[in-house]
Amino acid sequence: MRVNRTFSIPVDLVHVLRKKHNQSETVTRALRKYLDSNDSESLSEASIRTILFELRLRFEPMSPEMEILKTLIAITS
Repeated sequence: MRVNRTFSIPVDLVHVLRKKHNQSETVTRALRKYLDSNDSESLSEASIRTILFELRLRFEPMSPEMEILKTLIAITS
């Protein structure tokens, strides 16, 4: 279940966040990572699929990088 909340954040973060495809998911992942430091995975422990899905948050929806990621995700599925 999801709940809407309002928080104050710096304007520069707003501009960066605005560029993200799924802003709620980006904030959720960042907060979980910050609040639960015991559950952090190192890159060597992460699966290829996990890494690919994390990379999806860094690129615009129709960018060439996103298209390559979609192909890699399809290949590894």
